Amino acid sequence: MNFSEDRDLLAYEPEVFSEVPFAAQERVSIADGVVTGSVLSSVSADFVAAGVSAGCVVLLDRVAHEVVEVLDGQSLRVSRLRVRASDALVSAAEGEGVAVRVRTFAAQASLVHDLLLRLLGLEGEDGLGEGSVVSLGAVCRLECLGALELIYSAAASVGGANESVLAKSALYRGRFRRACRETTVGVDVDGDGLADERRGLGLVSLVRA
Repeated sequence: MNFSEDRDLLAYEPEVFSEVPFAAQERVSIADGVVTGSVLSSVSADFVAAGVSAGCVVLLDRVAHEVVEVLDGQSLRVSRLRVRASDALVSAAEGEGVAVRVRTFAAQASLVHDLLLRLLGLEGEDGLGEGSVVSLGAVCRLECLGALELIYSAAASVGGANESVLAKSALYRGRFRRACRETTVGVDVDGDGLADERRGLGLVSLVRA
């Protein structure tokens, strides 16, 4: 399981879900959304079958919102992005016939997740595994920055990429490398839930295959 969710990516880069859609995996695309308060509903949707869950991001007429709760197959509780997931909901604009898209960058985050485990010496049968990581906020940040580097690097490699995409590709490459140099991660070695070691990652380069 990834250390981050799509809502975490949204906090770092508000435009990513609409700016580079071809790099995302699209789970839902419908045009009959109805928004009332914090509830989004659709008679044509099956959010459960599509794999939508709390922490996902949904675009309502191109405006990004976080999914707070899956109420049933045809309705979600949503909110504008909050500072913390525990904060009060921020209602979406109400309307009918709303274009609804659920996109995810979980695949990119998963690649970075596996890289972080490898760099921390936690992967494989002899490794302690992801459950030994104590510094969850730190690794969530690293995973987000690494995923954003992958996303925008892929977008920048496509012919005709605009200046914003090119600039963000360079920005997140630098931010991820700097974060890897500066961050140490607490690791629980003996299973008591407390950090016994602090491990660094060093300089990292992500290379697209």
